[in-house]
Amino acid sequence: MSVRNFCIAVAAAMASTVIGATVAVAQPAPIEAYAALPAIDGVSVSPDGSALAYIQRSPDGDAVVAMNRAGEVLVTVDVSDRAARSLFWASPDHVVISSTVNDKLPYTTSAGLYEQLDIVNVRNHRVARALRSADKAILTANFGPATVGTYRGRPVMYLRTYTVENNAYTYDVYRVDLDDGRGRLHQTGAEDTNAYLVRPDGEVVARTTYDTETGVWRLLASSGGNWSEIMSRRSLLDPPGMMGFGQSYDTVLVSEDREDEGPVLAEIRLADGSEVMQHDNNSLRGAVRNGLGYLVGLSRQGLTQSYTLFDEGLQANWNKLELGLAGRQLYLTDANDDLSVLVFRAEGAGEPGASYLFDANQQSVNLIGREYPGLAPTDVSQVSVVRYTAGDGRELIGYLTTPNGREARNLPLVVLPHGGPAARDYTGFDYKPQALASRGYAVFQPQFRGSEGFGVELMEAGYGEWGRKMQSDLSDGVKYLADAGVVDPARVCIVGSSYGGYAALAGMTLDQGVYRCAVAVSGVSDLTAFLATERRQGGRARFNDGLRYWQRFMGVTSDDDPTLAERSPAQLAARIEGPVLLIHGREDTVVPFEQSKIMEEAMRRAGKDVQLVALDGEDHHMSFPATRRQMLTETIRFLEEHNPPR
Repeated sequence: MSVRNFCIAVAAAMASTVIGATVAVAQPAPIEAYAALPAIDGVSVSPDGSALAYIQRSPDGDAVVAMNRAGEVLVTVDVSDRAARSLFWASPDHVVISSTVNDKLPYTTSAGLYEQLDIVNVRNHRVARALRSADKAILTANFGPATVGTYRGRPVMYLRTYTVENNAYTYDVYRVDLDDGRGRLHQTGAEDTNAYLVRPDGEVVARTTYDTETGVWRLLASSGGNWSEIMSRRSLLDPPGMMGFGQSYDTVLVSEDREDEGPVLAEIRLADGSEVMQHDNNSLRGAVRNGLGYLVGLSRQGLTQSYTLFDEGLQANWNKLELGLAGRQLYLTDANDDLSVLVFRAEGAGEPGASYLFDANQQSVNLIGREYPGLAPTDVSQVSVVRYTAGDGRELIGYLTTPNGREARNLPLVVLPHGGPAARDYTGFDYKPQALASRGYAVFQPQFRGSEGFGVELMEAGYGEWGRKMQSDLSDGVKYLADAGVVDPARVCIVGSSYGGYAALAGMTLDQGVYRCAVAVSGVSDLTAFLATERRQGGRARFNDGLRYWQRFMGVTSDDDPTLAERSPAQLAARIEGPVLLIHGREDTVVPFEQSKIMEEAMRRAGKDVQLVALDGEDHHMSFPATRRQMLTETIRFLEEHNPPR
């Protein structure tokens, strides 16, 4: 098939999903269609490219399905009793399922959410729990990356996790048998070890350590069983990161922010620590690797995601896919060992997400499945990039989702700041703004200072600006849209999760007069109490780097800094002039449920209109379908009551 015909065939396959931004919608899809977790998720291809596995969700329950390329189902595993998050092939015969379960760890007194790994043999249909038994006591809530490979001719995976012994923790490597799940201690680390570099044959060739008190990061290489330091840096925040092998087993890929050069992505020689070469680290998103673990390409995220693949043939194939699916954002999600079979996702206007398989040898593209079958093309609204200027002259961007069938004039607005704060939004399908737009709202997602992915300078501009310019960047965007006539400034509410939940509460207390109502999901309300909890849970040093992260953006060095109270919505509840809805998962381990209780009690004491919805069994990330649907339903109900869309 010629390149031209190949591209036409792909475009034809996608034609049914292409839609303009002005199609009228008579009746929006039900809220649960947006709130549902993807019907097909985590698609992975076997190392030899002959089979696929994926998470399949339906009203009847969730399952992991493995099937060959001819469509013959090899095995189906019911995972309805857990939140299956991802999966990967550990061998041509074994699929590993990563799930979140609500249970009690062996070393705790109460139940909570933690990770569970199940290994499925697709030939004999047996399922084994990884590390159910092991040489030593394992803290199964903290799995690191897995390296798939062999040991004495048998397929295994080398899994990083914490060993618990005498109330002390070490980060170790366990060799996990794929048939029975048993773990054998393969490499013991020190208390400050935080990463390993492991070859598929099990040889541990490098490790890194980080002292959270001194900020000293070290890269050590192994030679003949002896460890030697080949690189060292001191950074109390943002230490270098080991990102796997370079383009061979002789080098390691290290990402760091150098004072004189800025962000650097370097291949370091394991033999002596010398720098072999540098790659462009601008807006780096991730690494593309083959089955040996070699670096074969890089992905970057600007306004859209792009790929640089070192092999000319591989890059040419990817370029064909982008040309054939013009107008879609493509994400490379998995590949077989030699990258002749690719799994990728496509998103775009009228397409909330679908997974495809590309076979380079056959030059063919096949649809694997659509993620949101309950949504028609007309249920997906147009997303555009908005460029505006903050009050101090800083140039910013935001994403604006406008409802289908309505002119972008004088619309009611929902401001939807992201979490993090060192995070960002994307132009692809996002269920929250799409659900809100389906109800008639314009939705604005500002990429305020402190956001990542738009250059180091923008993120660093957020340091110390929590509740200050990071907050006014939001209202400056509202003013821009109002001045342009796109939105009605009298009909603006703010909704956010995590840091965005804080921003929603701060919008009602620090930016009075901008928002008529707010919804804070898992939001921080009292900065002093939040930092105190972080310090108490982290102890003297173990999580100090996390504490430093929050202090950096808040611009403080102690929990009792008086400016924290000045920026804490719970301390400013008397200023609130409109209704507030609080939503929080009881099992949240990132922002404690207590933060919403503090806000509720403060508002009630001040005689303000507040409601708290507690999500039983839910974590910080809205991982469970029922409570995710409850969150979105309550949010839309609240907005329609206090800021009617028409």
